[in-house]
Amino acid sequence: MGFSKAIIAIKGNHLDHLEKAAAILNYFDGVDDREVLEELSATAKYENDWTLIADEEMVYVVEDDLIGELSQELDTAVYTFTIQTASASYGFSYFQGDKHRIFLTEDGEIITDEGESIAVEKDQEVSEDMGEEDIVAIAGKLGISLEEE
Repeated sequence: MGFSKAIIAIKGNHLDHLEKAAAILNYFDGVDDREVLEELSATAKYENDWTLIADEEMVYVVEDDLIGELSQELDTAVYTFTIQTASASYGFSYFQGDKHRIFLTEDGEIITDEGESIAVEKDQEVSEDMGEEDIVAIAGKLGISLEEE
């Protein structure tokens, strides 16, 4: 069994905007909306000036259009981080205003490489050889811990 982690990181404290975030990210299905919001409220946290939302299903971190919309709606930077060692999938994305950066590898192959490099990539190997430690290091430069707890 490998290490799996997918995080949506929203700059600033947005714990009071979780319902708006859930709606933008299509978390709601119309049936269990209250339950979904309660679970999101229980698992989301605010650390080091970031609102962190775990994406246990690894579905929302790849919804680039929705993450971009979330960034614009909340008028702040939004990053996503993906680590899935079993499938060798590693990636990150950044959205703020009309700027974006998306990088994803799977099984040693670059799947997506869009946008201009961003500051947190400096001194980092961003290539098809990217791994867990690289994603952890990029998040760490922002003060976000992806280490297993």
